[in-house]
Amino acid sequence: MTIFKNITNIIIAAGDFHFFNTEVDFLVKAAFGIMLSGAIFAAKNDVSITAVGLFWMVLNCCMTAGYVLYMKFATKTIKLSKFGMVFYNNLLCTILLLPVTVFNGELALFANTKAIHTLDYGTKNTFAGFVGFFLNFASLNCVALTGPMTYAIVGSLNKIPTALLGWTIFDAEITPQTWFFIGVSMCGGFLYSYAKLRK
Repeated sequence: MTIFKNITNIIIAAGDFHFFNTEVDFLVKAAFGIMLSGAIFAAKNDVSITAVGLFWMVLNCCMTAGYVLYMKFATKTIKLSKFGMVFYNNLLCTILLLPVTVFNGELALFANTKAIHTLDYGTKNTFAGFVGFFLNFASLNCVALTGPMTYAIVGSLNKIPTALLGWTIFDAEITPQTWFFIGVSMCGGFLYSYAKLRK
């Protein structure tokens, strides 16, 4: 997942260069190379790929890159407030996902499961909805103010706390070699930040 996430970043950088004429200097390319090599070496011990898994991963990479690049296009061309964009984005998601939930029987399961019809569940689910809404808002602002490439790099850096949380919460075993390459990937992110600040 981490390797493909970094490949997605490279696709986003290429799209940013092609569609929005964003310059990609040597330090940015070096940062990409460091992050990608760190991710590959960190994940090489648990590589297990099937053709179906690879298909879905490539599709995920292309869709993620397309979404991020379109967000940049939308913030430049659509005459809506940021709040309006997030509202309509969530509304469209609801329209697209509702038939899927009905088809899979998840809506009926929700309606018939009395254990989740509690104030506690409702409060926590409402809180999660607000967090998701403001996360979309923050993502849209990040892309609008910095660009798709920076948004992608910041997104890939969240894999580091994810690995640390997995190690802490789920008692996942991380070898010294994996720790080293997580550090290498992190250095790539810092190099990217430095390159952007220098510009």
